[in-house]
Formats: sequence, structure tokens, C-alpha cells
Amino acid sequence: MYAGLGLIVFGLLRLQVVEHDKYLSLAKENRVRLEVLRAPRGAIYDRDGELLADSRPRFNIVFRPFPAESARQSRQTLTPRWFARVARLIGQDSTLVREQVSAANRGGRSVVLRAAAPFDVMAGVEETRAELPGIEVQVEPLRHYPHGSLAAHLLGYAGEISDPELAQLQEQGYRAGDLIGRTGVEASYEQYLRGSDGAEFVVVNATGKRVATLTEGPPRLPVPGHDLVLTLDLKVQQALEEAMSVVKRGAAVAIDPRDGGILGIVSRPMFDPNEFSEGLSVARWSELSGGGSNPLLNRAIQGLYPPGSTFKIVSMLAALRFGVSTPERRLAPCPGHWTFAGRSFGCWKHSGHGSLTFIEALQHSCDVYFYQIAPPLGLEHLGETARDFGLGERTGVDLPQEARGLIPSLSWYDQRRGGRFRPSLLLNLIIGQGEVLLTPLQMALMAAEVAADGRPLRPHVVREVTGAPEFHPPRPTHGGVIAAPEMWKALQTGLERVITDGTGGAAAVPGLRVAGKTGTAQNPHGGDHALFVCYAPADKPTIAMAFLVENSGHGGSVAAPLAGHVLRRLFLPDSLQGSPPRITIADSLEAQRGD
Repeated sequence: MYAGLGLIVFGLLRLQVVEHDKYLSLAKENRVRLEVLRAPRGAIYDRDGELLADSRPRFNIVFRPFPAESARQSRQTLTPRWFARVARLIGQDSTLVREQVSAANRGGRSVVLRAAAPFDVMAGVEETRAELPGIEVQVEPLRHYPHGSLAAHLLGYAGEISDPELAQLQEQGYRAGDLIGRTGVEASYEQYLRGSDGAEFVVVNATGKRVATLTEGPPRLPVPGHDLVLTLDLKVQQALEEAMSVVKRGAAVAIDPRDGGILGIVSRPMFDPNEFSEGLSVARWSELSGGGSNPLLNRAIQGLYPPGSTFKIVSMLAALRFGVSTPERRLAPCPGHWTFAGRSFGCWKHSGHGSLTFIEALQHSCDVYFYQIAPPLGLEHLGETARDFGLGERTGVDLPQEARGLIPSLSWYDQRRGGRFRPSLLLNLIIGQGEVLLTPLQMALMAAEVAADGRPLRPHVVREVTGAPEFHPPRPTHGGVIAAPEMWKALQTGLERVITDGTGGAAAVPGLRVAGKTGTAQNPHGGDHALFVCYAPADKPTIAMAFLVENSGHGGSVAAPLAGHVLRRLFLPDSLQGSPPRITIADSLEAQRGD
């Protein structure tokens, strides 16, 4: 079987017909046809050379219309017996075959009678081609993702170019049937991934069957697309996906804090990009693109969420930078709530935290301590520090449709709230509630830049474009966070204590120094969102992560265990890694440990 398939493939892979321009007649019943040699799309690899996407041949059974001058030949050939034999051979309904062939003859364009034909059908067609003029096996590139849904939102998918797109892009060399990137890396690096088709002229007879290749000049050979090498680490991606497999809706991002390279991205629910290569029904497309779950939405870069108490990272550094507090300063004890401007603001710990230093307030995520520093800090200083982290603006990641996020300013309130900014609003903003909105990618960037002592980073997913020496990963779009070394030390100490004796203990890993921050974001449209950001090893960071689980409860009991699982997978030997965490909404609602 495989030997027979090899012979067929060898004969078919060379040539593909995409248009039927006529040229000089070489004989009474012979004509010249331009055949395009399809260029393969570039492959995509992870940082260690693991294949993530490539192009493979798909064999379709097609009908090629007879030349317009061969109307008599067409009538003599396309008999009821011809239709019956073709339908039986390819396993399709004869009425449908007749309709498709008639439409193809009227329009002068080839039609696919059966896509992705199996070997027995393909072999049968090849054996009977002389008896069934007009029927051929066509080879077309099929985008293939060997790991299925793994990293689907990062890779994206490629699909056949539409008629409206073709009208706009024809001058750039696109033809009907070409693949074009739709989302993810497939879309943002389309200019590199697509190749340049070749061409040659062949002689066909009156029934459109190829009989010879013109030899007056050599064919123009196709030029394959460029291969991409990503920053993605397959081991990290697999660990993230294993941890997030218990999540219905959410996202996780891992960044290398040394250079901003994205090590992994997960968005739940997921999809398999191979579905788009094989063809989707209308019902399946509606299922993927609509509804509340919307699997095609990349929540990691397109979803906007209040960061909750993970934003206390920004708030603490802002207070230190502008002299509002010091690491060991104690403010009024936390009784479980705080009254400001006649309104009571609660702490997540209703019984109160008592007297805390600033570092301890971060460690235990005490809302009341942060309420007290909000008025003297002010909106401008809080916003300035957030924007120094690159928050509230697109990170510039090389993926399409990134959301911007929001760090509100006085001018924002002037434009959208009629200038009705009140200092009491700061008490919500400073704990990551209210109008502040971030993507999970921005939350991971925040953690990565803390790990890097404020050095600016630009998240990116492509490390190298083979054969394109002019390509370089993009530079950061912001200037970074300038703060004294002792301020970074205080913040980083507090984040380590979150893990060792605070709200993030579920992310602890034996023998590994981890720094992190939990968060629980209130959601007016449903259950609270659980959040967690971290980096490790804390003394020499190589990974920073953010986890978001929609409508699930507390960050300490839902999101932090996911991070712990990933870190165990990456830093512990197999015997000590354990199973994925078993997290459910019910677990999170019963859990009372931290926010």
C-alpha cells in the first residue's frame, strides 16, 4: 500500500492548476495551460526545535472543466454512465456530482468533488483517469499542527483565502485556494510564513488531460516560506496546559524575565487548529466563535479583568517611590474595615489583621493598610507607576488583536465621568478594583519586571525567522520602573513572604524560592475571578507567570495551586511532582484563606 501511495504522491506533488489561461495552440486538439507550483508554508518550531506547525499534502478529487472549444467533447464525455461511475468511485451522491460538474463547466473553474480522499479512492482515480476524462487528483497544502490544541491561541491557524480578501490581496501574489494566517503567529508573521509560488507550462489535450511539459524554458521553482523559531518552551507550555486543564474559562501566561520571551500561553476553553485545516461546518464555526465561552477568544491578550490584589505590587512600589510609606512603617491597625469620606471599606479578612508593617501588609494582603496610603499617594502617582510598568497600554506583543487595558487618569475621569473623580475612588483602585483593567499578559509582565528590578521588557513570541537576518525581536515600548534598590528589595521580600507565610502558600515548592501575589477580583456579572502572579527562582528568576480563573473564587485557593503545579513540573524531579491540582468552584467558595 505504502509503495503505491509513494508512487502516486511522487507524481502528484509537483504540479497544481489554479487558472486556465489559453496560450498558443500546439496542435489541433492540444492547448497550453499554466500550472502553478505551490510553495509550502514555513514551519513553526519551539525554542528547542520541536515542530509545532507544518504543511502536509492533502489529496482532493477534482473535476477540471473542458476547454470552451471542446463543447462537443464535453457532451460526449459527461454521460449518465460517467456521472454514475465517478460518484461510485469517490463515494459521493451522483446528483451532487452532477450539480457540481455542471456549475464548474458554466463557471470555467475546477471544483473539488471530494476533499481529503483516502488512499483507496485516490488509487482508484489514478487507475481510471483515462476512462474518466476531467477527473484528477489534486494536491493542496494542508496546515498541520502535530500537537493538536497545544498552544493553539499562540500559534493561531491558517485558512483558505476568501473572495473579498483575494480581491484586496491579489496584487500581492495571492491566488484562489491559498492559505492565509487568521490568528496568532500564523497571522502576525504571514509575510514570512507564506512562500512564493513557482510555475510552468504544460500541454493538455481536448479533455484537459496533461500530455507533456513545455521544454522551451525551465520552470520557475517555488520558494518555501520562512520557518519560525519561537520563544515558547514546549515543557512550560505542557505544564501550563496540564495545570489549566481543570479550568473552564481562564488564562495563563509565562514569560522569561531575562528577555521578555513568552514561554507559554494558555487560554481556556481551547480549540484544535487542525479543525480549520480540515474544514468546519457552519454549526461548528458558530460554536467556536460565539456564545459565552468563545473558544477562539485569546483571553491571555484579549481578555480584560480587574487585577485585584495582584495590583498591590504596583501600589506598594508607588508608595515607596513617592515617600508615602516605608517597608517597616506601621499604620493604624486593621480592624477589618476602614471608614473614609463617610463610607466603610471592608478588608477581605473581616476579623482584621491588627498592626502590620508595609511588608507584612503585602504578605497578608491587608486591604486596610492600602486604603490608608491611597489618599496621600494620589491618582497621579499611582497611575505613573502603573504606566512605568507598561500597564494600561498594549505591550506590543507580536500577536494580533491585543487589548489595551486601562489605568484611569484624571483626564479619563474628566472625559468619561464628567470630571466626577472623588478621592474615595482611589481606595478601590489601589487594591486593583474599580476601573483598572489588565490582560493576563500585562499581569505576567508586571511580575516579570519586578523580577528584573524594573528593567523594561517587551513580551514577544518569535525568536528567529530563518533566512531573514534583518529580523530582530522588538524593543520595549516603555521605559521601565526606576526605584531605589532597597525599594525593590522590600517589595521582593514581601512577595516571597506571600508564599512562605501568607496568602499564596499553595504555590510553595520544596527547595525553591518563589515570590508571588494572590488576588481576588470582584465581578459584577458573576462570581469573583481568582488571580495569581509569581516568579521563580526568587533569587535568580527564569520564569514569571500569571494565572486567571474566571468566576471561581479566591486567588489563594484556586489560582495559586495552578502555579505551584507548574513550578513543581519544571523544577522538581518526576518522583516529587505530584498530580495536577483538583480545583473546583465549590472548593474555592469554601476556602477562606486569603484573597
